[in-house]
Amino acid sequence: MHEARLVRDLVDEIDKVAAREHADHIHTVRIEIGALSHVTPDSLQGTFELLAHGSPAQDAHLDISRSEDQYAIDAHDVRLVSVSVEDG
Repeated sequence: MHEARLVRDLVDEIDKVAAREHADHIHTVRIEIGALSHVTPDSLQGTFELLAHGSPAQDAHLDISRSEDQYAIDAHDVRLVSVSVEDG
């Protein structure tokens, strides 16, 4: 499952942000799917819910967009755009 590896990497990055910000919970995660990535928003959402369970990103709102730029250097990737921690 290609999504699992991509999402595991995203959750790892989000965990690093949470640790750096001393956050127990992540509120929103903005993600961009590359134009040439075969990942769909629905599969990304479902895999994220499974792999983020028990992490600060559990129950975070995902704001997922898809790039239209097929010539972008990251057109095959899923990119973490931003993470917002929950005020506390």
